[in-house]
Amino acid sequence: MNEGIERALNKLEYPYDTFFYQFTDWERDDRFCELFREKLKSQTYRCVLSVNYAPLISDICEELGVLYISWVYDSPVHIRNTESMTNSCNRIYFFDRGQAQIFEQQGICAKHLPLAVDTEVWKRAIGGHPLTQKADVSMVGQLYQTQYQYFTAPLDQYERGYLEGIINAQMKIYGGYLIPELVTDKLLSSMNGVYKRVASDGFQMQRRELEYLLAQEVTGRERYLALALLSKRFDVELYSLDRDERLKDVVFCGYADYSSKMPQVFAQTRINLNISLKTIRTGIPLRILDIMGCGGFVMSNYQEELSEYFTIGQECEIYENLEDLVVKTEFYLHNEDLRRQIAVAGFEKVKRDFSFEDRIKHMLG
Repeated sequence: MNEGIERALNKLEYPYDTFFYQFTDWERDDRFCELFREKLKSQTYRCVLSVNYAPLISDICEELGVLYISWVYDSPVHIRNTESMTNSCNRIYFFDRGQAQIFEQQGICAKHLPLAVDTEVWKRAIGGHPLTQKADVSMVGQLYQTQYQYFTAPLDQYERGYLEGIINAQMKIYGGYLIPELVTDKLLSSMNGVYKRVASDGFQMQRRELEYLLAQEVTGRERYLALALLSKRFDVELYSLDRDERLKDVVFCGYADYSSKMPQVFAQTRINLNISLKTIRTGIPLRILDIMGCGGFVMSNYQEELSEYFTIGQECEIYENLEDLVVKTEFYLHNEDLRRQIAVAGFEKVKRDFSFEDRIKHMLG
């Protein structure tokens, strides 16, 4: 996103400075605060813009009276303390409308803005030449191998059964996020009672931590099952640092560098698989736009906004359950012309309607 944003700022002739810093802690870093405060005091800035929301930036902007605009592509927001999000200087744009609505209900200036893609950046990475298509199906991403078993091992049978019930319920629902409603105060209290007895370090599970753990576990199970089913029938490649020895028919290709290898994978693969992290309530993940921006064909789980912004079956495809995934994968592998036609239409759509220039004008206009 950084390169896409800078290219858009230059095209729109918006003057800007860049400030790069690698946080040691997103919520406590004295060195950053010193440097960034000096930067903002060095001249008059209309606003600060960042990819993802940073509490330390917000607090300094609040102190100095500078507008802080952040564009969030993560779900959930990976900060422990959300108090700074109520600062009056904030204007926070979320790619996920469902997430924006949750924060808006908490009195936060949360707005919805889908993500963007710079097709020219990906064209350079691919080399500008059509590539020979390689795998039938590829997935780029984590397997979400969680610590679920570790955290549930000391629990009673009732609590473990309840958690499994939440996971099973969520796995059956495509396009809805049930976990926050199913995690009750009673369940959390019961779990923490057990941890209090067995954890020597005083560990207590927080609600957001449990919800995220369950969402990761559901996503991990769905990705495993999808890859297992598809690899029994088709040529399947996985680009990831994760490895699962149970997936004996999957070709593990290791890590795909985001700016070089990943776009080539998207362009070469017949069907690019997207299985969203379950915390994404309605939004279109960046992965989907990147695939389309590379001219790749997308097969994704259902996301509400995906069906609002794209014509399903003409610009991308979705599956309604794992059985449907297998059937549609086979169909599109046997209908090459249709698959290519959809990929081209998806590329033209994101190039036209998901540009960084449009998003920057929306945020800064």
